Parts: sequence; structure tokens; C-alpha cells
Amino acid sequence: MSDGQSPALSNSPILDSPPGSPPYAGFRSAQPEGLSTSTGGPSLSGWPRKIAWSEFKEVSSRPDGESEDAQISVELGAEKKVSVERENGQFKLGKVTFKMTVKKAESWAVGSQKSDALLAHEQGHYDITGLFYRDLMTALRSLRENSVNDLGSETNRLMQEYDKLADDMSDKYDSSSETNHGLNTARQQAWEKQIQDCIKTEPR
Repeated sequence: MSDGQSPALSNSPILDSPPGSPPYAGFRSAQPEGLSTSTGGPSLSGWPRKIAWSEFKEVSSRPDGESEDAQISVELGAEKKVSVERENGQFKLGKVTFKMTVKKAESWAVGSQKSDALLAHEQGHYDITGLFYRDLMTALRSLRENSVNDLGSETNRLMQEYDKLADDMSDKYDSSSETNHGLNTARQQAWEKQIQDCIKTEPR
């Protein structure tokens, strides 16, 4: 693992949002932290962008055990084989693009409940994941290991770690104390604003 913790990880989710406090889309500051000035190494595509209902399977009713009217699943995959480069006796990831997409096979919406408001809520899930994947690219670009095997193992570990961070934040976003799956309009609007502020503010 590279020396020190990735700056992105220091911007962890806020577990409790005091009443009346400004939301940061679950982040401790107005934007995810980390360096993104490098033009080489891993980069992210497919985000930010607007999602559409055509990316969801339409169902007539909620699947068994579900308590919401739509669900989005996101995946991240390399557009080509990941290359490895050597630098000062260590190994790092070469230039490669990771594409973020909606996994239609696992994304669904109840046809009769589709609305602009519901799509905006699902957009929030997509954007929360995108923010974490943006920070993941920062962590991957700074990764240096002593062997190709170690580089591969640490790359996989980081990807799993950021998936977990994104999942935890999405759960926070959906929670009854926050948007309640988008039903709490005030909190939904607050999260949407903060997420957009995060997207517009490039990592430092």
C-alpha cells in the first residue's frame, strides 16, 4: 500500500446530522478531498451525467421484500486491459479509463410510480457513487507497490473499499432521518444541492 492514507478517505460520512445543520451530502466538507491533477493513470468516464428511465427495467409492482418504488445498481469496469508501469523501482497503474454505468439487469422501477422526483432521487444514488469513484481514481493514481501482484491485490482492495463507502453513503441518503427514500422533500432537496456542489467543485 502507498505511504499514508489516501486523502479521499479522510472525508468520511457524517453519521449524525444535527437538526438545522447544513448537509454535505454526507461528506464532512463541501467536496471530496484528494488530488486529481494527473493526466496519466486511471480516469473515470460515464459520470457525471443524467440518467434516464430507459436504463431501468420497468416492473408492475415492487419485488418481494422491497419498500421503495425504484432501485438503481451501478457497476465500474475498465474499458480495456489495465496496464502496469514501473517508476523508481515500484509498480503503478498505467493510463486506463474506468467506465461507470447503470447495471440494467439489477435496476428497476415500478412503472406506475415513475416521476421526475423519483428519477431525481435515483440520480442522487448515481452521483453519490460517482463522487466516491472520483476519489477512487485519485487513490489508484497514487498507488505504488513493490510487485505487480501486490499492485493488483491493492487495486482490488481499494475498489472494494470505495464500493463499500458508496453503499454506506447511499444507505445514509435513503435513511428515515435523511431523505426517507426521497419522501422527505426538504432533505431530498438539501442533498441534491450538496451533491451538485460536490460535483462542481473539483478535488484539490
